[in-house]
Amino acid sequence: MFTRKFIRAALPLVALTTLFVFPQAVYAQATAPATLQKTVGKYAISLRLPPEGVFAGEQVDIEFRLTDTSKIDPVSGATGVVRVQTRAIITMPEMAGMPAQSPKVHTEGVPGDYGLECFFPHGGQYQIALSLTPPGATKPIMASFLVDVQDAEARSGKKPAPKPYFVEVKSLGAAGARKPVELRFTIRDTKTKTVVKDFDIAHTKVFHLLMASSDLSWFAHEHPVPQPDGSFTISQVFPTGGTYRIYADVAPKGAGSQILGTTLKVSGAVPKATPLVPAGTKNTVEGITANLKAVAPIPVGRSTVLTFKLTDDATGKPITDLEPYLGAFGHLMIIHQDGQTVVHSHPAEDEAGLAASKQGNVAFNARFPKPGIYKAWGQFQRGGKVITIPFVLSIGGAK
Repeated sequence: MFTRKFIRAALPLVALTTLFVFPQAVYAQATAPATLQKTVGKYAISLRLPPEGVFAGEQVDIEFRLTDTSKIDPVSGATGVVRVQTRAIITMPEMAGMPAQSPKVHTEGVPGDYGLECFFPHGGQYQIALSLTPPGATKPIMASFLVDVQDAEARSGKKPAPKPYFVEVKSLGAAGARKPVELRFTIRDTKTKTVVKDFDIAHTKVFHLLMASSDLSWFAHEHPVPQPDGSFTISQVFPTGGTYRIYADVAPKGAGSQILGTTLKVSGAVPKATPLVPAGTKNTVEGITANLKAVAPIPVGRSTVLTFKLTDDATGKPITDLEPYLGAFGHLMIIHQDGQTVVHSHPAEDEAGLAASKQGNVAFNARFPKPGIYKAWGQFQRGGKVITIPFVLSIGGAK
């Protein structure tokens, strides 16, 4: 599973940003499986989750039903409302800046029943906001529900469905160590194989490219350039030969955030793998000392807060001159040692979060869906330069 937190990721909540707000929205909370119900005037709206629950990393159909309680049938009860103009927006309030998802809505076989074609990139709590306009109505009915999505690792006995998109990477010429190579990336629809060309912008960019060596000793965060044919290109230099992990962090229009993974082989000498060994919670890079603060132990499968307390290495005083980088005071990327779980998080963008970041306390929401060793890279800009500060974290008692 490739996840975005996904530290966009759920503690006390650090990032509580609603990307789409309906007026007079009503909220209900439940844990799957369940039916969530709300009443607005004479209308009743029920959201039906799959009996087995909702899991990250796969496409899922979530049904809802709209009935008119002023029209009661003695056998079937309240009458289902048909030919409704529907709109749905899915957001993750815990994840600052995460692009909203606008799932497709289709009718089901029963009058008044509709289906949402959803994809949740990682576990956590999501908000599903519905705007429903019955025939003849002048104003839409607004209702919002909070849904708990389980991590992909929580599913047992069933292989998850394919992701709705995948990424292709091709090198124009041989990809060799220590020399520039042009890489071309294409995002495709899994079902139709067509090229995806329309994207939402996330933190000033359409495409965030994350690359790491197989042992996670080398890492890069770049931004390929869009081309007329829908592909993206970038010139890249890899330090050594070997297999590199490639992650395309994109948001196809209306589909929400996706982290799509693949690999690239680079010719040249392959060095001995660098062991991933946790080495404390303090690290200094290019004049910035970062102390990483978190609850201990860091939980598995629940969102937590990771705070980088940044001080000037020369003076010991808090860093107060951070500059926005890609629209945020920090970026945090986390990759599990197996390369299958990826997180790209940003600090809270509310007034309190911004004030704390300006005083050198940059807090990120994070979620670790499974135990193991993770490599984390915090990125901060100071004096026009982006500084990357790495940490190795043991989660869930992993050694």
